[in-house]
Amino acid sequence: MRDLIFLSVFLILACLSFRRPYMAASLWLWSGLFVPSYWVYSFAKPISYNTVFALITFATYLFSKRKPVILFDGILLFACLFWMLTGLTTYNTIIFPELVWPEWEKFSKVFLMFFMVALIVRQRHEFEMLIWGIIMSVGFIGAIEGLKFIASLGGHKIQGPDGHLLSDNNHFATGLCMIIPLIIYQLKAVEEKWIRLGLISMVVLCILAILGTYSRGGFLALAIIGCYFWLKSKKKVLTLIVVGFVASVSVLLLPQQWYDRMETIETAADDSSFINRVNSWKVHTLMAMERPLFGGGFKAAYFQPVWDRLSMDVYKIDWVETPPPSKKVTAAHSIYFQVLGDHGFIGLVLFLLIILLSFLKMRWVIVTLSRPPWQQDYRWQVDLARMMQVSLLAFCTAGAALSLAYLELFWALAAAMAGLTMQVKVMVMREHSRRNAAEIHGYSSS
Repeated sequence: MRDLIFLSVFLILACLSFRRPYMAASLWLWSGLFVPSYWVYSFAKPISYNTVFALITFATYLFSKRKPVILFDGILLFACLFWMLTGLTTYNTIIFPELVWPEWEKFSKVFLMFFMVALIVRQRHEFEMLIWGIIMSVGFIGAIEGLKFIASLGGHKIQGPDGHLLSDNNHFATGLCMIIPLIIYQLKAVEEKWIRLGLISMVVLCILAILGTYSRGGFLALAIIGCYFWLKSKKKVLTLIVVGFVASVSVLLLPQQWYDRMETIETAADDSSFINRVNSWKVHTLMAMERPLFGGGFKAAYFQPVWDRLSMDVYKIDWVETPPPSKKVTAAHSIYFQVLGDHGFIGLVLFLLIILLSFLKMRWVIVTLSRPPWQQDYRWQVDLARMMQVSLLAFCTAGAALSLAYLELFWALAAAMAGLTMQVKVMVMREHSRRNAAEIHGYSSS
């Protein structure tokens, strides 16, 4: 019955996605983050929903008569260069190519989604449709897990859906931290009381879900988000009341093991998990030093012979003293060292430029639209830019200890930032043209 209902909903959504490219792109992102196969068990499970919506996106954009204006954008440029570099690093990998090319294909699909979103999404309803796709995927799963956490009185250990990049509890916590600012943006955008109540409930449940993952990185990212909203809020007392309520519920539900784990943040240098992370960072750094232009290729350090060889030289990197690494291969445990090891110093520079430029572009949007003549009519873009900045900050904070550099949610966020930047650039150019025309007309009249 569940498969039949889901398949019926999928067919309706597929039909609707043919109407506009932005609908198809939003459903493409939704299907990638929601993982429909996780929720069905029978004949609906083998269907590649993500591929269907991707093909519809390409088709609707190709035949669309009104394509958005495309301007030069640094985010788009550096992302394209980064993708091309990953192709070169994959071709020049130090391990068996058949192990690396599938990883490049996965990232290429993420990049195609990034590219199409950046080309398509421009208007307010298009951005909000994209955000709804994120909310009804990661946010929906987070709300379900939060309800389970409450129902079990804190006994339910939360993880993401199986077979997904967010299946790990730490990864899932990061994804939830990233979407909370987007939910808050949508909360400001809607007026219907029942939708607002649902979004408020989702924020609370997602916060509980983050705590229920026992993720220290997720907790730190959540703390940063909370501090930001308190500092920026005009209703600080009300914000404190809400935080106090969530904290009270958390105290009632969280077991002693949770507090014991969070206390290890202060003693990270003595924590075996942290030591393993540092050793992995050293191994990935050594790989980049050995191959500074191309790195080792996707997940090259996961290959046991490579790990064994590089781990023998970790003593050469002495910025943090650590015992010899274990023989067991460990993940990169950092978006920065992951890119450094996989794609060398050029890859890391491009990746950091994408992040930095995305943040600065949103700052430019905020500053530009906060001045005359834009102040009132374009408030939604300022709010959206701020919330995307906070979401990016959450990713960079939690991602410092996680292997999530190729997370679809991050690249979708970067694409939305590129789209918003191009839209505001067009507005500014048209305003300058209007003013110049008015001045010319004034001179000719005089």
